[in-house]
Amino acid sequence: MTDKKKMRAAELQAQFPALREFFSGYLHQDFRHEYGSATGAAGAFRKDANAAEIRAVQNEWKIWRSTLKESSLDEIAISLRQLGAAWQPQYERELDEVARVLAQ
Repeated sequence: MTDKKKMRAAELQAQFPALREFFSGYLHQDFRHEYGSATGAAGAFRKDANAAEIRAVQNEWKIWRSTLKESSLDEIAISLRQLGAAWQPQYERELDEVARVLAQ
């Protein structure tokens, strides 16, 4: 990883600490085996987390998505990896589905 990419990853992690915890804790490399899908992982997070943790992830998710609204799925996948996720959505609707579960 280049120094520029390392800096970007560090900046993202500092800006989105709750998302980093959610992504690395629930959307890790074994998330499909453990939860079946990204929405399953989001549902598990909602069951496990307290109200403050859920609100923090919801708020950071909205900001994160708004900063990437003009980005391609490949660019979003890079951001996800920089924040600790192994998930690589194939369709925009997958992101919307996770957002819906997080907002419940």
